[in-house]
Amino acid sequence: MDLKHYGFNLEQVGDYSYNYQYRETNVAHHLTEYSDEEERTRVVILEKETRKGDNFVRLPKSLWITTDGYPPLSTDGALQQIGENRSTLYFAGLPTVQSEEHVRIFDEAMGKALKECNLDYDKLSAPIKTGQVFKNCTINGFVYTKRGEHDGPFVETLQDKVLTAYREVLSSPPQPCPVELWTDMIMGPQADFEYHLFKKWGFDVPLSAQRAFFTMMMGPRSSYLKNNEELARVQSIIALARG
Repeated sequence: MDLKHYGFNLEQVGDYSYNYQYRETNVAHHLTEYSDEEERTRVVILEKETRKGDNFVRLPKSLWITTDGYPPLSTDGALQQIGENRSTLYFAGLPTVQSEEHVRIFDEAMGKALKECNLDYDKLSAPIKTGQVFKNCTINGFVYTKRGEHDGPFVETLQDKVLTAYREVLSSPPQPCPVELWTDMIMGPQADFEYHLFKKWGFDVPLSAQRAFFTMMMGPRSSYLKNNEELARVQSIIALARG
């Protein structure tokens, strides 16, 4: 993915491989992380496959983008094969968005972009805006599903249109968002929910592994010592290690 095409001049800072086998299920994750500390922008690109026999859920290229002062962008494109059922799914959202202007810009840009694909943005955004998909958090976006087919190229088309619309949002005046409300939900209740979802589909995915994945993708990259007592404890352990 050419991030510069969408106005992101970032440096690659991380490359993660997180793979495991549990019972009869194999799960492979590959995450690439980019960051520009001056702009306080972070992009994480995920490729993932969960497979058990001939059944699988494949995420070709999901995104998590954060920029200080703006809503994050979260996307998921999934190609799914469960028994005889084959489907394509794509989700894009601006969780914790606070600015009505950000909502308007994204809605108008995606409305025009999806109309070019003969899709109705208002219809596709209804499950997101009415809280059918995510609750307890402000969010704007849409979800697209196509049954009976794996359409990877169209997932790429939607991703391009979403990134173009998001760039328009980032070009408008900022308004800070409580991003931690979303990340805490994803690493907590959403991980629990997806554990049960994968179980219903017949996959063996430990809850701890699902939480670990979400933490790797969206969790904080740094921490601060809370008081002098913690600092003293760190220094004492370093002194012990040095002998």
